[in-house]
Amino acid sequence: MPRTTRSGLMGRIVIGRVFIGPIACAALLAATAVGSTARAEDPPADDSATIVWSADLPTALREAKDADRVLMVCVNARNVDGRETEEPAAKILRETVYPDARVVKVARDLVCVLLTKTGTSAEYDALRALGVEGAIISPQHIFVAPEGDRILLREEYWPHGAGEQAVEMMIQMMHRAQRLWKDSDAGSDPGVANPGAKNAAPGPAAPEGGPERTAWIAERMAKVTASGAERDDALAELVAADRDGDCTAPLIALLPTYAKEKETSTLWALVRVLGRPGLDAAALPITELLRHKDETIVANATVSLEYIGNGEKKVIAALKRLAEKSKDDVIANHAYRALGRCGRENAKVRSLLLKQAGNAKSEFASFGACMGLAYFEGDAKAMRGVEKVLKLIGIPGGRRAGGQNTVKRGLVSWTLASIGDAKSAEFMREEMVDGLKNVKAFWVDGMRSFWGTCADVCDGEKDRLGEVEAGVGGFVQFSKRANLKRYGAEIRPLMDGARKGREAADFTPKGDNLLDTGDEE
Repeated sequence: MPRTTRSGLMGRIVIGRVFIGPIACAALLAATAVGSTARAEDPPADDSATIVWSADLPTALREAKDADRVLMVCVNARNVDGRETEEPAAKILRETVYPDARVVKVARDLVCVLLTKTGTSAEYDALRALGVEGAIISPQHIFVAPEGDRILLREEYWPHGAGEQAVEMMIQMMHRAQRLWKDSDAGSDPGVANPGAKNAAPGPAAPEGGPERTAWIAERMAKVTASGAERDDALAELVAADRDGDCTAPLIALLPTYAKEKETSTLWALVRVLGRPGLDAAALPITELLRHKDETIVANATVSLEYIGNGEKKVIAALKRLAEKSKDDVIANHAYRALGRCGRENAKVRSLLLKQAGNAKSEFASFGACMGLAYFEGDAKAMRGVEKVLKLIGIPGGRRAGGQNTVKRGLVSWTLASIGDAKSAEFMREEMVDGLKNVKAFWVDGMRSFWGTCADVCDGEKDRLGEVEAGVGGFVQFSKRANLKRYGAEIRPLMDGARKGREAADFTPKGDNLLDTGDEE
């Protein structure tokens, strides 16, 4: 996730990307991706319908210690960068996420404080005492141990979108903070509250077999269907303990039932936890969810299919239909990436991805296909096809505007480095590097070095792929600084809520290591 430039709080406070000098009694907290409303008003008479916010941070710290509860600090400002318009993400948090009854219910077990741009100097002193230095990013959530001596969990910005997904991620974050406190208090390693996380902190180990194991599975299935606070722990434990489908089969069987429910949080959690490499039994049931009316479910189902990697004809056909028909480029990109993984031995999939990478209606619409092609390792036709796409994009400058297709150029180069062979290395040096000989621009040396590294990776130096990935990040930052209107560049997040927080297995989708950027726009 992108970070703003930081400077000492004693000097000036950074809000978004704007530097503001010290103010006598109040300093501004700013929002970069979400936020709205100022300091919370007095809670309504029926405080069960809303989060009960403490008066200020010093007070909240005392209340957390007295009640022996985790403190949740919600940094949320209405405006950022001096803009008059309200930040939409912040508004989502304040108006739909925090007031959601499910969030309110979990928040009752915490002490909560809302910090806005009206925060006092005492609150900033308290933040500094907790180790929050430099720029104060808004929105962000900081969870503090009851003793007030350490931060348990901190997440800046809000990359989780809106709707059910946003609510679910908020609840998971609160549960995770509580578990981190309990685990650290007990002297064990902290866990992660993402369903199915490989480093989750499960409860007692599952019995090896017999009636005890059957009862253990039944107990956790009851927690899943109850949709309570223990649901995510139960999901993680079941998936971790699975043996020949005895734990995952009951979860898969729940998918059709929950697909019909209006409330989708449990379906969301099931889809994510079942997105595990090789869990082929879940592939077709999850494929059915690609037609679900909730786009959050569709996005997460698509990513889960990429994790599973099943190449059945029905799976590929459904992903192809979604990729070609979806009006949402984000979902279409997820589908193209899943097609690359599931159809990596399918000639028609390869052809479709090459066509989309080269001819997509926008730069952003090509990203998923570029990443999907990275799964075609050892496929000579894919390599030659990617070379043609890169040649079509061409050298920066010349008859093309220098900023046009900047990110796409970097991504396609990364794709070729990921799958290329010695012929690809030769192509890179002769067509791309040598093509810079007569170009005069400040970026030429950097471009030459980037493509030279891509060629070296194609020649077998695969351990240098990380250097290429870092270079792609540079392309993104260049495009953000460029005149986007002039160049027609479209900088959009390459990571979103459907992909974030997935620590379910020893598998990283192609492209997820590239960068985590674009969320601040």
